Amino acid sequence: MKKYRTQWIISFVIIIIVLLSGGWYLNYKSRMHNLEESLRNYLINEKGIESPEILSIHARRSKMPMYPVTVQFKDDPEEYVYTDRGGKEWVQVYPDPK
Repeated sequence: MKKYRTQWIISFVIIIIVLLSGGWYLNYKSRMHNLEESLRNYLINEKGIESPEILSIHARRSKMPMYPVTVQFKDDPEEYVYTDRGGKEWVQVYPDPK
């Protein structure tokens, strides 16, 4: 009887760990997608860049800035790095816009 109880507790703990890990991963992916879409909207609506000119937008987590979003344009091989300031505005980090 005690053996089944121990197995049940171990199974329960494993299920909780899997659910928490899955929830964290889905939250992370959702945040990255929201950052990418927000930057895409900013570039199109506020900067006046046409959608076909944007080749790729990729968000990731790093040390500094916390969530950099890289953009590559069709006519420019260089990657541009943006970060959002508290969800209010986008700032170009690299290359320095001067």
